[in-house]
Amino acid sequence: MVLPLYDAHVGIDAGDTGGFGQSRPGTMIPGPGLDRQAQAFVEQHDLAGTRLRTFANGRIGYARLPDGTGYPRISGFGGYDGNSPTYARNSAILDQTLSQVIRPGLRGLVLDLRISGDGSDVLALQVAERLTDRAYVAYAKRARNDPTDPGRHTHPQPVRVQPAPGRFRYTGPVAVLTGGEAYSAGETLTQALIQRPARTVRIGQSTQGVFSDVLERILPNGWTFGLPNEEYLTPSGRKTFDGGGIPPDIRAGNFGQEITKGTYDSAFAKALAAIRCHTN
Repeated sequence: MVLPLYDAHVGIDAGDTGGFGQSRPGTMIPGPGLDRQAQAFVEQHDLAGTRLRTFANGRIGYARLPDGTGYPRISGFGGYDGNSPTYARNSAILDQTLSQVIRPGLRGLVLDLRISGDGSDVLALQVAERLTDRAYVAYAKRARNDPTDPGRHTHPQPVRVQPAPGRFRYTGPVAVLTGGEAYSAGETLTQALIQRPARTVRIGQSTQGVFSDVLERILPNGWTFGLPNEEYLTPSGRKTFDGGGIPPDIRAGNFGQEITKGTYDSAFAKALAAIRCHTN
């Protein structure tokens, strides 16, 4: 029943017996193993063997390129402290990390969200708050509220990005690397940056296409199932990227396949070209 939907936010959890979920065809569900492979690939092919500085329990990596371009790589929006799962603690660690990454002197920013899984939308928006000096509406959100009518929803609620108070904010060009392994909160950040007032370009492939929070219910045998019941709309309220994902402005190769084959990182190269074209 779950597999034909190809919706990574629809799943069955059978406790100790296991669970099942299914991503969109041609994509993979991000996890620690794929994340480690991606980091090693980037360090070898894009950073000439330079190791990323890691923060937030290893979920954020960063390198400053010789020309002043910053390269933050975010693999999730939570889990930043293995001892404390609270939002307050995760937010504080993210704030400290961003203060070390988003600093004066940046000539461009390549934000890598290609392997980004679970997490908090609020933490994702906390990143966007460091990338603008002007408040703006990121998207609108609504939920189904009638079990007999799939067309009935709550009134769309606008979600705004506010410039981070008292922090350095980078307002120069940003290239966002995306792909089918960009999920959920990673897609929330990608969507929020579409409306960013300053120059922003998406490079890679379409994101996974799963935005909604997961509504959970318990089955009679004690298993749980989850499914999405919300839509994340553009600020005009006319479009959602559910299913097909957010498309790139500039298409590049399949990052997962490039990792497997150990070949050229086409999206990273195009991102640097786009950044340098705008700053020169």
